[in-house]
Amino acid sequence: MSGKRVLNVIPLIFWLFIVTIKLIGILPMYDGERLINSLTTLSIVTPLEIISFAFFYYLIIPSLVLKRRLGLNILLSVIFILLYGFVWGWVYRITGRIATNDGFQIIYVASYGHTILSTLYAFVLRLSVDWFNKYRRQKELEKQNSLTELALLRSQINPHFLFNTLNNIHAFSTRDPEKTSFAIIKLSEIMRYMLYEASHEKVLLDRELDYIRNFIALQKLRFQEMDFVRFTVEGNTTGIQIPPMIFLPFIENAFKHGTVGVTHAIEIDLHCSQNQLFFGCKNQMKPPGQTEQNQPGGLGIKNIRRRLEILFPNQHQLHIREEKNVYIVELNINLHGN
Repeated sequence: MSGKRVLNVIPLIFWLFIVTIKLIGILPMYDGERLINSLTTLSIVTPLEIISFAFFYYLIIPSLVLKRRLGLNILLSVIFILLYGFVWGWVYRITGRIATNDGFQIIYVASYGHTILSTLYAFVLRLSVDWFNKYRRQKELEKQNSLTELALLRSQINPHFLFNTLNNIHAFSTRDPEKTSFAIIKLSEIMRYMLYEASHEKVLLDRELDYIRNFIALQKLRFQEMDFVRFTVEGNTTGIQIPPMIFLPFIENAFKHGTVGVTHAIEIDLHCSQNQLFFGCKNQMKPPGQTEQNQPGGLGIKNIRRRLEILFPNQHQLHIREEKNVYIVELNINLHGN
């Protein structure tokens, strides 16, 4: 519901509630002529109260809140309350509820209480509605800012991946046409995923896993050792949705800085169980002089931390550490909380 509709619907609901309360107070207590007399009074008083409510709700209070023409609006409020008593007296007289000047004076004085009460209703309700609309706009702005930031982070991750992948293909394109053809096919599958699926807020986990397998296949083409990577998936992944490309920076980092000279030098694990998703990645680190530390594109890990903070606030745990020359990443995500 838009802010303007809330502004108009809430008073309607409020006055329906007030009228209902008044009817509940009248119907059980009176019958016959007294009931008709009470309902007639209610039908006269309620519209008069609504008019004073609307005057302050739509005209006076917005200006007071914005601190525009304070003196003028306060003066108009006082004049309205003083003059509106004559309207009450006039309505009571033409409807036959009073016939004397003394009766007119009684209604005039009584109108102050009704008008002031309606004014208080208007103040409380209008300030509450304005606060709600402001709160909702703030939340929407935060959401839009988060989406904008996520789009920026993705745009930083994707070129980083493409930069490294194209360099990898170039490394063996001149000496092994068969591998080049295979790599181009895998890269086209990755590009299709990135262009048509990874732009969505969430993707199926199974599609993300296919994307990871294609990425690993491309990386393996660089090396003669084919069993240096172990990738295992456990648990039922069917139907699970996750933000796209959330694991890639860790996997890419393992290939970038890990050694490939031994079996299972890089271990990638994913487990699904009871709304919990665990991702683990280990790689044996290269000696200090052999790392690719100075290569461009080192935004991945920093960006993924920020993405996790936005996408899974208080619903994830990320631990990165080094143990005995092994770089370890462990990520737990609470899918139920997302």
